[in-house]
Amino acid sequence: MRRQFEVNTYGPAFVTQAFLPLLRAGGGRLINISAPTARQPMPFLAPLSGSKAALAAMSTALRMELAAWGIPVVLVEPGSTATEIFDKSGAAARASLALADPRRSALYARHLAAVGRAQARQRLAPVDPVARTVVTALEARRPRRLYVAPGDARLIGLLTRLPVRLRERLVAGILGLTGIKAG
Repeated sequence: MRRQFEVNTYGPAFVTQAFLPLLRAGGGRLINISAPTARQPMPFLAPLSGSKAALAAMSTALRMELAAWGIPVVLVEPGSTATEIFDKSGAAARASLALADPRRSALYARHLAAVGRAQARQRLAPVDPVARTVVTALEARRPRRLYVAPGDARLIGLLTRLPVRLRERLVAGILGLTGIKAG
């Protein structure tokens, strides 16, 4: 959890602090990369969801704070993209699980297996549409507050408009968690 917040929340905050004088002087813009899990938290991805939600909240606050200088603050939300992040996060998850108390791990074995199967079925979008979305955010004369890249991020955007109970049932069903009982 600490690592997720260091990379996804504190990192952008510190970079923003360091470059803010240049942004003010040069009339630049701030673009942060979020994730759909900021808007729709996913089971077993709470650190990612929380850190990206914090980044989104920070971006919203900064947008209002920096408006006096005309510095746009933009959030780009790519979906599941074919990058090394999934291999890296999978390896980190396996390493963490190996260090965990086996009795605690056993409590979630069926859940983690179901989520693993769902992730294996997931189709990752190519990087190019995400890169084009970032370029659009960079070049727009009047940038929007949020750019959602093509792919599953848009689906999650639709999902967040549903009532919470229905949304949670759908997410649990998609991930294969429906019907798993504590063992």
